[in-house]
Amino acid sequence: MLDFIPEVLEQKPDLILLYMGHNEFYGAYGSASAVTAGRSGALIRFYLGLQRLRLVQMVRAAVIAATPAGQQDPENSTLMEQIAAGGSIAFRSAQYKLTLENYRRNLELILRKCRRAGVPVIAGTLVSNLKDQPPLGSISRGESDPALSHKIGELAAGCDGLLEQEEFTQALVVARELIALDSLNANHWYRAGRIQLALGDSLAALESLTEAKDRDPVRFRASEDFNHILTAVARADGAGLADIRQLFALASPGGIPGAELICDHLHPNPGGYLLMARGFAREIGKSSLVQTRPAGDGIPENPVAVTDLDWDIGLLRVYKLKHRWPFADRKVDWSLYKPHGETAAAGVALDYLFNHHNWVQAHYAMADTLSRRGEHEKARGEYQAVLACYPEQPQPLIKMAQSYEADAEWGEAEQALQSALQLTEKKGMIYYRLALVQSRQKKLAAAIQNIQHAIISPELSPEQRTAAKYDLALFFIAVKRMEYAGEVLADILGEYPGYGPALDLKRKYFDN
Repeated sequence: MLDFIPEVLEQKPDLILLYMGHNEFYGAYGSASAVTAGRSGALIRFYLGLQRLRLVQMVRAAVIAATPAGQQDPENSTLMEQIAAGGSIAFRSAQYKLTLENYRRNLELILRKCRRAGVPVIAGTLVSNLKDQPPLGSISRGESDPALSHKIGELAAGCDGLLEQEEFTQALVVARELIALDSLNANHWYRAGRIQLALGDSLAALESLTEAKDRDPVRFRASEDFNHILTAVARADGAGLADIRQLFALASPGGIPGAELICDHLHPNPGGYLLMARGFAREIGKSSLVQTRPAGDGIPENPVAVTDLDWDIGLLRVYKLKHRWPFADRKVDWSLYKPHGETAAAGVALDYLFNHHNWVQAHYAMADTLSRRGEHEKARGEYQAVLACYPEQPQPLIKMAQSYEADAEWGEAEQALQSALQLTEKKGMIYYRLALVQSRQKKLAAAIQNIQHAIISPELSPEQRTAAKYDLALFFIAVKRMEYAGEVLADILGEYPGYGPALDLKRKYFDN
């Protein structure tokens, strides 16, 4: 992150929101990463500086080009597998401490660069899945002591047996004995935390589950030491601080973040990301950047423009992730995936992930499925999702208008088409649709004006233009401007003498 801060500052941002710390071990150039330049923070910063030299860039490109494709991106592997060099990193070990120091120094440098550029920063504390993510690995004292290993194994088996019988009080006694014997083992702390939850002691459970996360030697989740450093460095620098971790605790059962807000080991689900947005928004509201503050924090109660399809796209990615290292190592059986909500959304999501990779197309396909079932309001949710991401595009508004028309909600359809008109130079068919919608509401003056705009628009085909003229004649008849209607019909028949609808209209109103 330090490496591209100069590029960020070149954009002259009003504010930088900073959320960093989970990737310090296995992320790019982390101390246990496959993408590394050594463990020394100073050496890594020097190496990243060299990457800006053209000669180094040319050599690196040549090496990548000469690398077999299979080595660059192993088939079916996840990013976690590709970037992590593996290995366990013990809590408070030399490598652990060195990584903490690299993090502290990088954070200090980032905040200093931002301060010197006059760009304020708000940093967020780090949150992880404590309740529902067991440790991804463990280190035990028994590994070097067979007798101790045997005793630990017996105690663990006994504790698990008591849990099966729901003898939670006795199980907790054994769990504490395991921790006393083997305090570095993350699994013992996690087992104790789950037992304490079952006994209703959420405060003790929070402490135990946090200890389990911190002692997990497969370090994809930042320990609380990172939060302590982040808080101290941000305060010393005068940066803003959003306590995201505390917000998640307050919004979680028992004050312990879990699967309710986090979809894997640390990535929030849409509700969790909304909570993060609320935390940062509150800190922004306290700053001098905001002159007029809305009531509350200005953040909606629920995720906006997020549908079941979006949930399933994300959760299917997580489903694959959890079948691979470090969670597991087994074949993915997609048939066992349980959809988040709407059953059909999972199929559309799979098609997106494995075939076309077009997110907009996926939402339109989902909307088509819902529309065929007559669920037009839900279909509009899909269009709204696209519109939220592409507010400059008229297509989702046009599709939304069509959906409103299917429900005979003419006013809403008109509003959507009026909005779409502002987003494109090709207005002909939008004018035409708008005129038809307005005619349904007896807004014939506006309908006549808009259909005339449509008729002279160059993008209409001859057939569409003729149909529009016919509708214009109908509008003139409706407002009893018969002479104008006659002129329009004469124009149509002059160009297409055999045009049946115009002949019928002429016979009905003008040939008697």
